[in-house]
Amino acid sequence: MATKPYDQAFKFLAEQDPESLLLILGAIEPDEQAKIELLPREISVAALLPDQAYRVTSRRGDRVVHVEAWTRWEQDIPHRMVEYGPLHWLKYRLPVDSYVMLLTKTGLPRRPPKYGVAVAGGTRMETRFHLIRLWRIPAREALESGRQTLLPFLPLMDGGREELASSAEALQLIPDERQRREMSLHFVMLGGLRYNRFELLELIGGVSMMPIERLRESSFYQFILEEGREEERKVTLARIADLLRLLADKRFPGIQLGAEVEAVGDPDKLHRLCHELDEIPDPETLRGRLIEMAPQSSLPS
Repeated sequence: MATKPYDQAFKFLAEQDPESLLLILGAIEPDEQAKIELLPREISVAALLPDQAYRVTSRRGDRVVHVEAWTRWEQDIPHRMVEYGPLHWLKYRLPVDSYVMLLTKTGLPRRPPKYGVAVAGGTRMETRFHLIRLWRIPAREALESGRQTLLPFLPLMDGGREELASSAEALQLIPDERQRREMSLHFVMLGGLRYNRFELLELIGGVSMMPIERLRESSFYQFILEEGREEERKVTLARIADLLRLLADKRFPGIQLGAEVEAVGDPDKLHRLCHELDEIPDPETLRGRLIEMAPQSSLPS
């Protein structure tokens, strides 16, 4: 998972209540008496850092449970996972169970792979992993379990507005004020992958949850604002790019402007170019101006 507030929410659950995490993954059974030991995240080879690993001892024996949490499916997940299994085995010499927990359906193929393979000469490594789709886990069951650390993840589970409201109410019952605020912000950030974040903020009593000055200073709130600005910028860029194409076609009939317009990446630059079109003598000069404006890394190949 990328280093964003989503990652912070996962780490909070993974470190504060590993039993709840392992239960929703199915790594341990509800009635299983298991000893769970938090293992160091750093594996010495190339300083590889998994999201979280545990040493779990129960009637099934001694094993390592390794968990990776991802906001969306990425094509390189199987290749990333294949590295962790052998490294955990080399370090602990225990059976390794690997899990990928997906927060959203985004990018997930119809038949996603469940293992990764790496072949290097005569060496072959294969790691099979359990793919946990968070949206298939019943939100009502998680809510009724009474495990408060799961509350921020409930908006992404299988449920609707009723479960969402119940989760928000349950958050308000957390006695420790600091923990309540932290988990409420996790609830807003994670829930925002499915619902409108500002609605969620209101649902949990946004302003009353935290003094507005502190809320505005929090990394979560800043992330929300920056994400909103970025989305607005993309919409503005697309609209001005369409306007430029329209005006360019009127000045130079038949001109075809493609990805080089979006490559500029700056709505203000495109807006100025719209006003300067009358001073541009020919299509070649216009294309040259677009190339000059665009960062070199964003130019179409």
